[in-house]
Amino acid sequence: MRFVRKKNMVEGEEILYRPCLHWMFILRPIIALIPLAMILFFLWSAAGSFLGLPAVLSSVSHIHYAVGRHMLILAIILVSLILGRRLCLYLGTEYGVTNKRLMFRKGTFAEEVLFDRIESIFCVQGLLGRLFNYGTVSISGVGGKVSRFYMVAQPYALRYRIADIIEKNKVINVVQGDLPREAPKPPPPKEEEPPFRYGTFVRIVP
Repeated sequence: MRFVRKKNMVEGEEILYRPCLHWMFILRPIIALIPLAMILFFLWSAAGSFLGLPAVLSSVSHIHYAVGRHMLILAIILVSLILGRRLCLYLGTEYGVTNKRLMFRKGTFAEEVLFDRIESIFCVQGLLGRLFNYGTVSISGVGGKVSRFYMVAQPYALRYRIADIIEKNKVINVVQGDLPREAPKPPPPKEEEPPFRYGTFVRIVP
């Protein structure tokens, strides 16, 4: 069920952008396990060579190949569990950008950040992120709270989009705000009545 939808919007709010998780979100843990798999395969091959025959073709040691089969079965089970978990997280994660706030949903956990509570936006990309164009956009809010668009596609485009919406909201707030009142003009100076002396009008000449 979608979290970012019109039903969950307030009056006057509309969805402007839907950041999507990159497909590397699913495969990244498997890629991280490749070096470990290579090390285990090297140790298994070295053990086969120690028996006197190439590990791949050896049929002398049943124990050696039994260990290899069990390692392969365990690897398949581990990869299946990791892929299943990452796929569930992929399907259960949803992001949204509206004209008033940022919306996050990760499983059953939902969060939102209002634009007027944002202090800074920064993007983090690693080597694989630069190659496949994905990264994490972190939003720092008031009070030090940090929310993240984790491993989204085109992270810098998302960052520029959020910054653009913030600037537009500032312009709208200025235009819709109360106009500054003009300072009241000082009253005109009162004309002094000409002095009278002993009932006779006397004009004072500067």
